[in-house]
Amino acid sequence: MQPLARRQLPRTPYRVAPLGLSGSFGIDAVSVERAFHELGLSYLFVTPRTPGMIEGIRKLVRAGHRDEIVIASGAHIPFGWGIGREWGRMARLLGVDRIDVFHLFWIQAHWYVTGKTWSEMRRLKEEGKAGALAVSSHDRAMARALVDELGLDVLMVRYNAAHRGAETEVFATLGDDRPAVVSYTATRWGKLLRPASGLGPMTAPECYRFALGHPKVDVVLCGAKSWAEIIDDVAGVAAGPLDPARLEEIKRFGDAVRATARGRVGFGRS
Repeated sequence: MQPLARRQLPRTPYRVAPLGLSGSFGIDAVSVERAFHELGLSYLFVTPRTPGMIEGIRKLVRAGHRDEIVIASGAHIPFGWGIGREWGRMARLLGVDRIDVFHLFWIQAHWYVTGKTWSEMRRLKEEGKAGALAVSSHDRAMARALVDELGLDVLMVRYNAAHRGAETEVFATLGDDRPAVVSYTATRWGKLLRPASGLGPMTAPECYRFALGHPKVDVVLCGAKSWAEIIDDVAGVAAGPLDPARLEEIKRFGDAVRATARGRVGFGRS
């Protein structure tokens, strides 16, 4: 299988494959290494709770591939004193002195970015410890407002067949000079992989193809559990956009899932 072609992430110096890899479902270090070497996956989303991702990245860094991968991580504590501390913890775990895309995670209210919080985020970038600054949030209206208020380099937002509000509330309002967009929860935590109301289901590769079918989505995160799943997902992305008939079926199915399924906080093969 050919490695996925890389694309430019707007407002950043980075070129990455459109399928990003996260370790939410316990992917092992060997699969992380193989995903990079054999399939070209270079956007690697990591948190302290993803040991396989951590070890895989450490091995890639030790092997001399630091400048070929884009490490994305972030801080959960929305206070100025926590930003540098969480950056330092992650940098030590990974054995690096720069985290390429550093997020303030799961913003639920505007006060998360007030006080010294965002000035500490900016300090990381000014000191070269972060290459690009990002936020993630389920609140689309607030996420969109923060793009302008904070001058974000990267926005991570939920987008899938059951949650398409980002199309009108976020994507449609972003001009040419926009931040990079990373989408997550592509499978709606697995709900889109099971039938609903007699419709569906989707396959995981279709979930990623759906997200990447929008021209404003630069990367979609994949939390595969195994090497076989990574192969399957990459093959799906390589197949390109969904055909129009299937896309309409998927939208109807997504509406059914949204009407019947309960959400939860988190993301994985998402």
